[in-house]
Amino acid sequence: MSRKNLQKYPSIEILGRAIRREWRLKLLASLLLLAFGGAFVYLSFGEQIILVLFGLISASLGIRFTFQLLKENRTRGGRLMYLLEHRPEHIVWVYAIVTERLPFGLQLGSSCTMYFKLMDGDEVTVGLSAKKQQQVSMALNRLLPHATFGYTRDREQWYMANPAMLLRDGA
Repeated sequence: MSRKNLQKYPSIEILGRAIRREWRLKLLASLLLLAFGGAFVYLSFGEQIILVLFGLISASLGIRFTFQLLKENRTRGGRLMYLLEHRPEHIVWVYAIVTERLPFGLQLGSSCTMYFKLMDGDEVTVGLSAKKQQQVSMALNRLLPHATFGYTRDREQWYMANPAMLLRDGA
């Protein structure tokens, strides 16, 4: 799998859509925090100083998060996509955790969180649909032949000791 035109591969496109969906949800949450804070200031101005301060703090946090998200999107897009295209050797360990919702024994749905552990000790997480996780994992396995895939407690301890211990030999 070539790193040029990475976006044209269907599995990587699924990953890109998941990243964009998460970014939009974060932006929506920060804008709602801004609106919530503004409403608190407007409705309680002149009545309770504590509520006004709470509204100002909420609004300022909403503004900060919104600008941070817009700057992130404008400068580098998704961090994970940048790493996959330009610095794939920086990703040393990839695993996914599938969460199934089973109230009263009835399966109502499932979701998946994919974890990308980096050489510097940082991590990037992406929420995917559980159905698409296997397809994305297979594509990433071809794209990142040096990285370790799958979760075990031993791998977690190795990663905590030295992330380079998770690099595969011969890649």
